[in-house]
Amino acid sequence: MMVNGNHLLIPANYIPSYMRGLYAQAGNRPGLLLQAQWKRGKLLPFIAPHDNTPIWISYQDEVSILVQHFDANTLAEKYQLAQRFSSIWMPNRKQVASRHGLLRYEHNDLPQRVREDVITVFYEKDLYLYPSRERIETQIVCAPDFFPDPGTERANALEKRGKLVIGPSCSHDIFLHGLRNSHIQVSYFRSHLHEWRAIELAVVALLDSMNQEPQKALSLVRQRDAQRESGMGR
Repeated sequence: MMVNGNHLLIPANYIPSYMRGLYAQAGNRPGLLLQAQWKRGKLLPFIAPHDNTPIWISYQDEVSILVQHFDANTLAEKYQLAQRFSSIWMPNRKQVASRHGLLRYEHNDLPQRVREDVITVFYEKDLYLYPSRERIETQIVCAPDFFPDPGTERANALEKRGKLVIGPSCSHDIFLHGLRNSHIQVSYFRSHLHEWRAIELAVVALLDSMNQEPQKALSLVRQRDAQRESGMGR
């Protein structure tokens, strides 16, 4: 299967049951959507549950992998793309304590954050960047902390008051990978945020394993490491 000029051999068990091949992106370019699960530190094919368990419980280990078309193939172009993405989220934010090795930025809407009983689909997400704001390789946006994980003490208290508590999620943009003309966006529940690095490496490795023309893969990580050794990437 050709995806943005990459010849990929995609195992059928990673393709969602509701998909039939590629999906149409903006501009009618074909994109790729894969469905996996994160189990005990490994990325595996997703097995859909067949019961009435709430989706934020039965799908708590689901990892959705979206491969979109972007004409950014050099290291400089990747950094520029990352800056464009982060500029969407950065306004009205302040840097707070780092978390899980990620720079963290919260929205300035403090009144929203102190309303401990609020549960709404309209809220400002937290922004996470790695390794620096100037040379972003990873961007993650997640539901803020006041949105509790299901099963926690606060979630249970909210449910007793009639609030609907769903699993807070994260959207994880990976900029350095081997696919040409492509951008990778991964989605999972926030409970897995502490495993972001392992998930990122596993997703990149999975897509690399599908590439039938590895000689054409981008070598961005090697280029980045070479720049760091020469002092250019600091």
